[in-house]
Amino acid sequence: MAEEKKPGKSKRVIIVIIAIVVLLIAGAGGTWWFILRPVTAPTPAQIAKEKLQNTKFIDLGSLVTNLQSSDGSTHYIQVQIQLKTYNSVVETAVKSFMPEIRNGILMLLSAQNADKVSEPAVRDQLLQEIKQQVNNTLETDGGVLKAPPTEKNPPIAAVYFASFVVQ
Repeated sequence: MAEEKKPGKSKRVIIVIIAIVVLLIAGAGGTWWFILRPVTAPTPAQIAKEKLQNTKFIDLGSLVTNLQSSDGSTHYIQVQIQLKTYNSVVETAVKSFMPEIRNGILMLLSAQNADKVSEPAVRDQLLQEIKQQVNNTLETDGGVLKAPPTEKNPPIAAVYFASFVVQ
């Protein structure tokens, strides 16, 4: 006697095969969507908007120190410095290393000559030196690391004098 095929069993096999094919197609589509799909880079306007939203200014307070003098008299400099960053985590790091940052800035300021520190070019150079010193402190974890990692975006984007008085 020949075996008779049950009509319900062949329908089940077809449904299972169709379900497997549908799952494979859905999996391939999901893989393409989440992994292989080309993602457009943010536009410069979007980057600028994000930076503007993340801009943070950190006040280092007032710093007073004496200056080098060629005429023998005592001269002082008082500055208030603001640090600009686009990363909110940097503020915590600056507060952690505040004594070291302030010390480095005071060393830079006290090495200045009283006759030249008021010149705009010297002030601009001093701002760049302060920025470099602060970034170096933050990038080396207060000097623990031997050399700072080379980053395209340093922690501190700019340094500003909120006040600058030489006496």
